[in-house]
Amino acid sequence: MKKYNCPRCSTEFIAGTKFCQSCGCNLDLEFIENPVCPKCHKSFPAGSKFCDIDGSKLASTDKLIPKCVKCGTEYSVETKFCPKDGGAVIPEALRYGTSQQNISTQTYFNGKYLKASLGSRFLASLLDGLIMTGFAIPAIIFYVIGLSKISGYDSDEAIPLFILAAFLYFIPLTYSFIKDGIGNGQSWGKKAVGLMVIHLPDNAPCSFGQSFLRNLIMALISIVPFIGWLVEPIIVLASEDGRRLGDKAANTQVIESKYFNN
Repeated sequence: MKKYNCPRCSTEFIAGTKFCQSCGCNLDLEFIENPVCPKCHKSFPAGSKFCDIDGSKLASTDKLIPKCVKCGTEYSVETKFCPKDGGAVIPEALRYGTSQQNISTQTYFNGKYLKASLGSRFLASLLDGLIMTGFAIPAIIFYVIGLSKISGYDSDEAIPLFILAAFLYFIPLTYSFIKDGIGNGQSWGKKAVGLMVIHLPDNAPCSFGQSFLRNLIMALISIVPFIGWLVEPIIVLASEDGRRLGDKAANTQVIESKYFNN
């Protein structure tokens, strides 16, 4: 039988002992026979508590098996959500604690991501709006020049300017639809404030197609006179997960990027 020393009082005990006979230390909780870092997966000598590389709290190998937080079914590391009940698939060692490497698991509630900060979403929308305005400036300039040509009775010169203005306007228009598929599911505005859009079924960053769909729905609803522009913001405020109609259509959600678990 292997023998070890109590992490509190150094009294010798044999493998499998639950409590130290001298100090009552709960060895199941405070002593790990074959500890492994849940972040870098480095193995350590028996009794070690923290990783010397990243500071993570060590765990036994059985605590590193990915399991559904709802039904407890075991899955491979590639699986992010349980196909049975939608619960997040997370190793037990990563479900508790407040260390930085475990923070992604704290965003889950009943297997779902928590609602992103409304303030951050507003700021991201404002930044993206400024970016689109910047992209639209050349189009506006050529449009204004075209108008001046018409007022000066140079209509033949105005038509090419209007065509060029329309062509340049496609740049901000395209950005408005595909922006959430850029990079890691982040428009430039969202990236600046630490947000991203994920596709929930596969827990992957939003694609260009999904971004187009979620933003197309918002554009169509905004056409409704007087109240159209209010519909999506109201749904974001009222919904538990902050998903607007566009998100429901594309099966996406806005989350804080530091919580992304992939």
